[in-house]
Amino acid sequence: MKRIWNRLLTGALLITWMTVIFCFSSQPADESSEISGTVTYRLVSTTDKVLRMELSELQILEYTVRLEHPVRKAAHMTEYAILGLFALLFCGTFTKRMRRIYPASLMIAFCYACTDELHQVFVPGRAGQFRDVCIDTAGALIILTLLCFVQKKIRKHCEKRRLPLQ
Repeated sequence: MKRIWNRLLTGALLITWMTVIFCFSSQPADESSEISGTVTYRLVSTTDKVLRMELSELQILEYTVRLEHPVRKAAHMTEYAILGLFALLFCGTFTKRMRRIYPASLMIAFCYACTDELHQVFVPGRAGQFRDVCIDTAGALIILTLLCFVQKKIRKHCEKRRLPLQ
């Protein structure tokens, strides 16, 4: 019974996050650019204040323009890292075999990235690009790789100390 509830909860998290990504992808290009430009501007101006760089408004705007694209792509990777995590949790409710869970989680992220880019073809000013599928999938791959590494380290530690692994 506990396994069913875990499956329902993690499945709901996964679907909810997919819906969040879908909503972001549904924004027309100009609206999406405005949001990312505002976020980038705030990052640059906050960094300026925290580091006391004393940049002029023109310099802040120049950095904002330069950094907007990398910030957008980092946001994509972060969205899909979270998706990869939720997919991992969901897949973990079906089996405990890590050799199946990690590839299945990555495949979920990749397939969703593909459908998301296809969806963007129908959004004004947006285009579906395979490069973005690769960037999105890289976000999921990075988090899954880190989690796999951490899990192996914990497992080795438990084996050395003869602790039961939960």
